[in-house]
Amino acid sequence: MRRFLIALLCLFSIQAGASHIVGGEFELLHISGTTYRLNLIIYFDKINGSAGAKDPSATVSIFRKSNNTFVSSVVLLLTNESSVAYTQPECSNGEIVTDKLIYTTTLFLDPDLFNEPEGYYVAWERCCRNYSISNIFSDDPTPQSGGISAGQTFLLEFPAVVRNGKPFINSSPRLFPPLNDYACPGRPYYVDFAGVDDDGDSLVYTLTTPLNTHQAVALPTILPKPYPLVQWRPGFDIDRIINGNPDMKISKAGLLTATPMLQGLFVFAVKIEEYRNKELIGISRRDFQMLVVDGCADAVPPQITGPTSVTLTASDMGQDRCITVTVSDPDSQRPTAFMENVRIRAVGLNFNNKNLTEILPAEVTATLVNGSTKNFNICFPVCPFFLGGPYEVGIIAMDDACSLPLLDTLKVTVNVTPPPNTDPYFDNGSNVNITLLEGKSTKDLPPPVPISQLEFEVNDDDGDELLVSVITDGFVLANAGITFSMISQTPGYVKGRLDWDAFCNIYDFTQRSTFKVTIIVDDLDECGLNEPIKMDYNFTVVLPTNGPPIIDTSLTPATDERVVLGIERKVFSNLSFNVTGNDPESNYPISLDLLGSNNLSADSLRALGVSFARVDGFPSLQSQFSWNLNCDKLNLDNHDSFDLQFIVVDSLNKCKIYQADTVEVELKVLPPNNTKPRLVINNLNADLTMLNNSLEVVRGNQIILGLQGSDADTAPQDLIKLDLIEAEGNVAPEGFV
Repeated sequence: MRRFLIALLCLFSIQAGASHIVGGEFELLHISGTTYRLNLIIYFDKINGSAGAKDPSATVSIFRKSNNTFVSSVVLLLTNESSVAYTQPECSNGEIVTDKLIYTTTLFLDPDLFNEPEGYYVAWERCCRNYSISNIFSDDPTPQSGGISAGQTFLLEFPAVVRNGKPFINSSPRLFPPLNDYACPGRPYYVDFAGVDDDGDSLVYTLTTPLNTHQAVALPTILPKPYPLVQWRPGFDIDRIINGNPDMKISKAGLLTATPMLQGLFVFAVKIEEYRNKELIGISRRDFQMLVVDGCADAVPPQITGPTSVTLTASDMGQDRCITVTVSDPDSQRPTAFMENVRIRAVGLNFNNKNLTEILPAEVTATLVNGSTKNFNICFPVCPFFLGGPYEVGIIAMDDACSLPLLDTLKVTVNVTPPPNTDPYFDNGSNVNITLLEGKSTKDLPPPVPISQLEFEVNDDDGDELLVSVITDGFVLANAGITFSMISQTPGYVKGRLDWDAFCNIYDFTQRSTFKVTIIVDDLDECGLNEPIKMDYNFTVVLPTNGPPIIDTSLTPATDERVVLGIERKVFSNLSFNVTGNDPESNYPISLDLLGSNNLSADSLRALGVSFARVDGFPSLQSQFSWNLNCDKLNLDNHDSFDLQFIVVDSLNKCKIYQADTVEVELKVLPPNNTKPRLVINNLNADLTMLNNSLEVVRGNQIILGLQGSDADTAPQDLIKLDLIEAEGNVAPEGFV
């Protein structure tokens, strides 16, 4: 039965120009390494949107979540346009025409930049939404109109690409494409908004208030959070998005449902939270619209009947594993519409499977005429879909009503006894601990550990083929010198062995010296539902004893000093002492060097006149520290204290285990010794007498004075200057030279 929307909806015609946004979302999909594909998806109103509002590119911005600071901008190009489909294309009469625009680019997320634990977000702001939306204010923002505008902020939050120093790979959810279906008052509406997560993360769906833009212009400046919310019209809010009965809601699995009561165009937003190991790592958003029109002809749902429970054993075969369901539809009895097209589908109810095609017959459609019915055989497999109790399936009958099929569901509880199967088992079922001295190998003769610990045997009493897997606790077998080999494998039996070469001159044990290897064995029985069995091998290498080298200075008699205090020198003096490094337990070279001081590097100290040569050798080293403290290279007002840091390192030993010892010498630089210069005044006129640097002179006599300055400092010799700084009296003196 096809019932079409007869009249066009002039009620919802809107202006062209910037009124074009139906909704959209971001996607950030991992390609390889730290390369990602960033997609911006826009749903474009083809009826009400003008061609000029279709952007050839979009420049988006990335911000840090920790402080909302700008990181970078990215240009995405329009690469694909396609039409959004209808569930029932025959129901369309052009009342909704939506294009899906995809803007994209490849993006390198530098681990040195995108490493903040709080993560990041990418945003793009665009105006405007349709001007005829019923549940929010979305008016023409031009000055002559003066309305309350509504744009859309596209937003995606994503994690750092490194965590705890290791790559963290994640793709955002890819949401199912929306549909162009309209809804009708009083008629149930549903659409699947669930997404697919490439990493297997858990997705949680909630309805949320759509985001607005910071500015009411076509392309607002992209600003960081917080983003304004759209303004609900009176009578609408997040709990009354369409004023339906029931109102719009979304299930844990992402199924959006509603029964609208009012005609209109309604905008809504879905938030998708992405969890990994119960930790929130990302948030996606999709905005979209629902059109509600009085365009659905009267119709009633189809009816499906049949058994509501069935019990099966492994011995049941053929038709014994089937039930028959019957589909009817009262609409097929109407004189004006004597045909009704129906179809069936099956879904899991207490397990995750939205399309159980394996239990359906080859033909799942039928045309009902003059009240006829259709029988369908539903046949269940030998193996249950999971262990732990009966499973429940829903057999859904669907008609061809516009714009969405009307449904009826038959719930069937299936009790299945699977074919008998016993689990495989290890002959020695306990975990194995293997400890080797460095330099030993399990292949040595005689072996350092019993062969029985290295080999494992697994039996399966059913004679099933056995699948053996090996996993580690975060390392590569070959990088640790561990090898796995299969000795024998027949149906119902496997024998394998693990070996270890604990050679630290070949394999790196500097970061870890314990390794766990897990042997996993699964029997390939008919149903494959049992959990595999496991056995752990715990390997530990005992590294050679190698104490740290010892550093010392000649400034004190102590040999275990860590900090030498109280060293003072004046400018123009010299500080010299010997630094020694010693490693009597090592036959490998060590190095002795100057690290620096305070915020000064060793090279900066050398620029101030420090002399210290790095030395390498074994097993005992010595280098002299010397510093002529000349004032032309020192500014005591800025820096008069230095903690001179020295280090001796043993890193070239057989196992490359870093061992070091340090010592600090705290030096205080004092100003140099400086005596005051001396000034002597001599009377050179014999006719006058000077007493205590005073002269009594009769007018007309000549005053002749000899001035002599001297300075006692000779190392270094100071530069002195003789100058007249004052000449005064009851009458200012004149004529002197």
